[in-house]
Amino acid sequence: MNAAMQSRLGLAVVCLGASVGPFDTTVNTAFPVITAAFGLAPHEIQWVVIAFVLAQSSLTLVFGRLGDLFGYRRIFATGLLACALAHAAVGLAPDFPTLVAMRVFQGLAVGLVVSCGPALATLMFAPHEKREVIAIFVTATSVAMALGPWLGGLLIDAFGWPGVYWFRVPLALLALLLMPILPAPPALAGDLAGGKAAAPARGRFDWAGAIGLTAVMCCLILGLAELARPQGEASRGALGLLAGVVGAALFVRHELRTAHPVLRITPFRSPRFAGVQLASVIVNFACFANLLLIPYVLTRGAGASIAAAGLVLSFYPAGSVLGGMLASRLGARLASPGLMALGLGLAAAGLLLTAGILAQAMPGLLGAGMLLCGLGQGLFQVGYMDTTTTLLPAHERGVAGSLVNVTRGLGIVFGAAGISWLNGLWRIEALTFGLLGSALALAALTFGMAVRRSGPAAPL
Repeated sequence: MNAAMQSRLGLAVVCLGASVGPFDTTVNTAFPVITAAFGLAPHEIQWVVIAFVLAQSSLTLVFGRLGDLFGYRRIFATGLLACALAHAAVGLAPDFPTLVAMRVFQGLAVGLVVSCGPALATLMFAPHEKREVIAIFVTATSVAMALGPWLGGLLIDAFGWPGVYWFRVPLALLALLLMPILPAPPALAGDLAGGKAAAPARGRFDWAGAIGLTAVMCCLILGLAELARPQGEASRGALGLLAGVVGAALFVRHELRTAHPVLRITPFRSPRFAGVQLASVIVNFACFANLLLIPYVLTRGAGASIAAAGLVLSFYPAGSVLGGMLASRLGARLASPGLMALGLGLAAAGLLLTAGILAQAMPGLLGAGMLLCGLGQGLFQVGYMDTTTTLLPAHERGVAGSLVNVTRGLGIVFGAAGISWLNGLWRIEALTFGLLGSALALAALTFGMAVRRSGPAAPL
C-alpha cells in the first residue's frame, strides 16, 4: 500500500472513530422515551445533557495536551475503547442516577477521542493539504450529526432508548480494530513548514493547571446551566459564574508562571488568535437557537410529531455538510479568514431568514433558514480549524483541535442560558431569531473588516 492510500484510509478511520461524538444527536430524539421510562419530570432530562457536556468540555483541552505529550494515536485509541465501554454502560443503566453517572463516563470517553481526532487527521498529510483534510473531517462529523435525529427514531423503534447508545459500541470497536491502518507514529509528527519531526522534548505534565482548568470549566458550565433552568436559582448560578471567573484569573496566573503549561496563554494575547476563538463562541451561541427553539415551534405551533420535528432539525447539520464540501471546493481561491467571514455572514442570513419565516407563520419553510444557517457554520468551522491549527505550532496540534470543541461547547452552554432568557422576555421566537441574526451580522461585518486589515498568519 502506498503512503497516499494509507493516509486516505487512515483519515477514513479517524473520521469513523470521531463520529461517536456527533452521533449523540440520536439522544435528542430519545428524550421523551427516557423521560417516560424513568418516570421523570420533563425538566429533569437536562441532566442527561449537562452531565455529558460538562465532562467532555471540561477535560477536552487536558486530553489534547496529553496527546501532544504522549501521542495522539495512544489517546485516540484509549478513547475508542473507553467509548465502547461507556456507551454499553449507559444503555444498561437500571435507574436514572446511574444513567447520569454513565453519561459523565461517556463524556470523558468522547473527550479523549475528539481531542486528538483533528490532530491525527491533519498530521497524516502534507501541510498544503491541511485545509482539504479539515473540510473532509468537518463534513464527515456533520454527516453523523445530521443522521442522528432520524437514526435515533429507527433505533428507538427497534431497541428502545438504549439503542441510541448501543449502536456506537461496534462503531468504536471497529475504528479501534482499524487503527493499525494509520501511518506509523513518526509520520504523524510534522511541522507546519516542512514535514519533519518538530515536537519539543517531553516536559512534566501540568497537573495543577489541568485540575484548575477542569474546575474553572465546571464552575462556568454549571453556573450557566443553573441560570438556564426554568426552576434555577439565580444566586446559585451567579455564584458558580463568579467562582469560574475568579478561578480563570488564578489559572492564567499559574499558567504564565509554570514551565510546561497545560494551555499556553501567550497566543491569547494575539488579537487575531483571541478574535478567532471569540468568533467561534459567538457563532455557536447564535446558531444554537435552531436546536433550542425550533423543536418547540414545530411541536407547538405546527403540530408536528417528534419524528417529523427531528427530520426538520436535520436540515441544520445537513447545511454544515454542504458547508464543508463547499469549503473544500473553494480551495486556494479564498483564504481561511475570508472563509470564516463568509460563514459568519451566511449563518446570520440564515437566522434572519428564519425570523422572517416565523413572522409570516410559514413553518413549512423553516428548513430553508436552518439549511442556510448550517451552511454558514460549516464554512466557518473549516476556516476556524485551519486558522487555529496554523496559528499554533504543530506540536500543540492536540490543544488546537481541542479548542474547536471547547469553544463550541461554551457557545452552546452560553446559548442555552442566554437564548432561553432572551426568548423568555417576550416569548416571540421570530423576534429572538431576528435579534440573534442582526447581532451575528454585526459580528460578521466586524470580523470581515479585521480580516482586511490583518496580515498573513504565522505560528504564535
